[in-house]
Amino acid sequence: MGVLQRVERKLEGAVGGAFARLFKGRVHPAEIGRALQREADEQKVVVGEGRVLVPNRYTVILSESDHQNLGEWEHQLTSTLAQLLHEQIDTEGWSTFGYVSVAFDKDKALRTGVFDVRSRVDADAPGPKPRSATTTEPPKPISNGSARPSPAPPVQAFTPPPTRTEPKPPTVRHTLVIDGPNTRYPLDEGSNLIGRSHEAKVKLPDTGVSRRHVDVTVTGDVAMVHDLGSTNGSIVNGQRVSSQQLRDGDVIRIGHSVLVYRAELG
Repeated sequence: MGVLQRVERKLEGAVGGAFARLFKGRVHPAEIGRALQREADEQKVVVGEGRVLVPNRYTVILSESDHQNLGEWEHQLTSTLAQLLHEQIDTEGWSTFGYVSVAFDKDKALRTGVFDVRSRVDADAPGPKPRSATTTEPPKPISNGSARPSPAPPVQAFTPPPTRTEPKPPTVRHTLVIDGPNTRYPLDEGSNLIGRSHEAKVKLPDTGVSRRHVDVTVTGDVAMVHDLGSTNGSIVNGQRVSSQQLRDGDVIRIGHSVLVYRAELG
């Protein structure tokens, strides 16, 4: 189950029938969940052999209107998002100082639908502390005293290893998943137009979407999203973009429509 479905299922249980009203045309919960996951991934630090530390305090900065819209359900939403983030950290085997928490804040400079994520490490947070990395002393050389060194083994003639054909790297299947109907659109190599136009690869009957809104171009294993000068703009993981490379699980919002990009090995 992807981040979109996991976030929605948990939040629907938290806020009940208010779910659709809360997020229609506004910040989508999957965007926040994905942005939190990316923030943890980008801020991870290797602090010991085999141990990775990530922040445990996350703040989602919302516009004033989005903050007011979510205020009534802030406790349920932040608790659920913290739980999802904890699951991600546990799955990856990362460490934190104490428990993970998520909080909302507002910034009047942000436009509706746009948000930011900030994080930090709070070493004084309650909860279990990360374990210290274990170090192993290198083996000490064995003293041979006056013993004579063993004779060197005979040198063998070098035989080149047989040549082998390297396996081709796995190919990537690029897909867009539409939130709601959960419709999947495989993306072709090259241009993939998204909008209300009949020429679009992905047609969206959404009045907030331009006829030619965005183009997702695929080149091998890489997919890029390009806004085509749309009226309402394009948002990826809560940030307005003109052009950006996509990563598996990224959430694209155009108009009132939410799409999730998936990159799966073929």
